[in-house]
Order: sequence, then C-alpha cells, then structure tokens
Amino acid sequence: MAGRANAQARRVGRIMSIAGIVFLLIMAFNLVIENLVYLRSRSVYNDNMAAVQNMSKMNDELAAINERVVLMAAGMSDDMTLTEIDSSFANIETLKQEFLAENTHSEMEIRRFNQASYAIQGFERKINEVRDTLPTAGYGKARNIYEQELAPLKACASEMLEATIEIGQNNASSNVRNSSIMHGVAQLILMIITVLVLISIFIIGRQQIRAFSQIQEKEEELAEAAGQIDRSRQKVVDAAYTNILTGMKNRYALEETLEQLIEEGQFNVAVFDIDNFREINDTYGYDFGDSCLLSVAERLREQYGQTADLYNIFGNEFCMIFDPSLTSMQVQQLAEEVRQSIGSAIMIEGVVIQNSVSGALYHVLPSGNLDVG
Repeated sequence: MAGRANAQARRVGRIMSIAGIVFLLIMAFNLVIENLVYLRSRSVYNDNMAAVQNMSKMNDELAAINERVVLMAAGMSDDMTLTEIDSSFANIETLKQEFLAENTHSEMEIRRFNQASYAIQGFERKINEVRDTLPTAGYGKARNIYEQELAPLKACASEMLEATIEIGQNNASSNVRNSSIMHGVAQLILMIITVLVLISIFIIGRQQIRAFSQIQEKEEELAEAAGQIDRSRQKVVDAAYTNILTGMKNRYALEETLEQLIEEGQFNVAVFDIDNFREINDTYGYDFGDSCLLSVAERLREQYGQTADLYNIFGNEFCMIFDPSLTSMQVQQLAEEVRQSIGSAIMIEGVVIQNSVSGALYHVLPSGNLDVG
C-alpha cells in the first residue's frame, strides 16, 4: 500500500510538474505574443503617424509658399521671397522622398500622394512662369493671375495632401483596431490564467485609446485655428487696400502701384475732386453724401473700369491710372469725359445733385518728372 501510495504521489507530482511546466509555457507564450503584438502595433502606428506628420509638413510648406505668392501679387515681397519659395519647394521634395522611402503605405494612399505630387509640380511650374512678372504686373492683373492660375493649383495640391493625410489616419486607426483584436485574443487567454492581468491590460488599452482620441482632438483644434488665422489674415490684407464705402482700391494701394509704375517707365494718371462736396454733407447729411459717392463709384466702374485702374483715395477724391496702350490724345479726351461724368447730375432719394469737378492729368516720364495736362 505504501509503495502504491508513493507511486500515486509520484504520478500526481509528475502531473503537477507537467501542469506547472505547461502553465509556465502558456504564460511565456502569451508574454511573447503580447510583446510581439505590442511592438508590431507600435511600429505600424509610428509609421502611419510619421507619414501623416510628413504630409502635414508638406501642407504647411505649401501654405507658406502660398502666403509668399500672395505677398508677391500684392507687391509686398522682397528679395528673399523667391529664395524662401525655392527653399520651401526643396523641403517639400525632401519630404516626398522620405514618404516614398517607407513601404507601409496602402495603394490608395500612394495614389493620392502621386496626385498631390503632380499638383505641387504644376503649382511650382506656374510660379516659375510668373515669378518675374507677378511682382510688377500691377495689383489687378497680379490678383487675376493668382486667383485664376495659382490659387486653384495650390488648392488642388492641398486637397490631395489632406486626402492622403485622411487615408493615413484611417490606416493608422485600422491598424490599431486590428492590433487591438489580436491583443484581445491574447488577453482572453491570459484571462483564464488571471483576472488581474486582464484588468491591467484593459486599463492600459483604455488609456492608450483615450490618449489617441485626445491627440486627434488637439490636431482638429489646431487645424481649425490655422484656418481661422488664414481667413483673418486675408481679411486684413483686403481691408488695408480697399475703401470701405465704395469698394474701390484706396490710397495705400495707389501708393504701392505708383512706386512700381515709376520704376517701370512712363504712364498717365488723373486726379478728380468733386468741388464743395462738404456742402452736400452739411445740407443733406452724411448718409446722403455717402450715397452720392457710391453712385459716382458705380458710374466710374461701369464706364471706365476696362480702360483704367480706379481708386477712391479720400472721400470725394478719385484717381485713375490709364491703360498704357492709350495715346496721349486719347488719355486727354478720356480724362475730360471722366470729369464731366463725375460732375453730371445724380438723383438720390428724389433730390438731383450736380457739382462741378476739378481735375488734373499727369504724364509721368521715366525720369520721374511730371508733365501736367
């Protein structure tokens, strides 16, 4: 009996030893699986987020280039502007190579990235085509070039980059979800062994998901703030060069245009002043006077907007820079027509107003001298 009991004890001991070994193997296997899952998940996540950050940097460089092109179109650039634009394009090219060096991108992500690359190349080619003429083209022409040729290319490139970023973020989320599933399987096995390990891993997983959500929220807030800054900056630039009442370019825009034209060569400019306009304000009120100025501005835009650049430099003072294709005789005749047009009768709220108009025509020579007409 004792021998049989000892044999049974030895058999139970062997079974317990085997169970212990199996237990340890299961624990070791699960630890290895968890480590591999974690490392792979972390690696894939880091690769995805690195690609997203890469695209974000490219988009930031595009925004910086666009700001400098706007400055060129507004005549506010300096000698460093073109150098900075070239530097930004060089940075974009470096970022593109870094992006392509990674082999973790999906087919859709690569396709969107290639579309963005083509748009960026088109944007760069167009800038190179107009880089010498844009700063000296004049505000109106430069603005048309920017809005019709440059801005759509930049918007297309940014849209494609943002699409690439969105795909990368979706891929990162998908990889996180897939890794979470594998992680869950490993946790399920460990749950059989110990509930405490399951709770710990669950808490860590929740913290990681919460941290990722917080990062996404911060990125969205930053993107919204950047958009508001861009919109505010554009409104400030527009307001600085526009007469609030008439919507015409103001004296600040005129000063910049004259500085450019004086450097380029000769041109014709006329200044008109509605005589005794203060009496209209004193007699009928400032709202009535504003209505008169608005009528004059609309008349000038309609009749002469195609032959001259129009400016409302101060209250009842208007300025015109004539098209350089006009001859001196045509300019003189046109200036007289403008003076008569401004002084012709205007009906406001049933009241007919007609004032005399003073005017002066200047022919600016390449030397900077004036020939007063």
